[in-house]
Amino acid sequence: MASKYGRNAFTVQEATNGATYYTYKSQDLTLNGTAAQETTDWSSSGQSAKEVVLFGKGGEIDDDAVTINFKVNGSYGDNIVVNFDNLPLTVKGMLIDQVKITGGSGDDDVITVLSFH
Repeated sequence: MASKYGRNAFTVQEATNGATYYTYKSQDLTLNGTAAQETTDWSSSGQSAKEVVLFGKGGEIDDDAVTINFKVNGSYGDNIVVNFDNLPLTVKGMLIDQVKITGGSGDDDVITVLSFH
């Protein structure tokens, strides 16, 4: 499609889709034990995320399980239990206000949350 308008030109739809990825934030959440809980801080900006990517970074990234909750429309949904082995995880198709992650092992498990607003 873009080649029809020149090599660097985009259709209206392609430009709209590309604009989704212009505003993004990255935050590392460090979990220091099974009861550790961390929450993203970008919800205070009033911008909901259109897409969220979670991936493990550092620590003992193994078969540890974490519980993930997404805040949508002002309330947290059901618990989603994910093993570190299953990361990265991409979530899209809803406007996410905040991400809360609980769990990990006794080591400093770091999960990076990359959000597109």
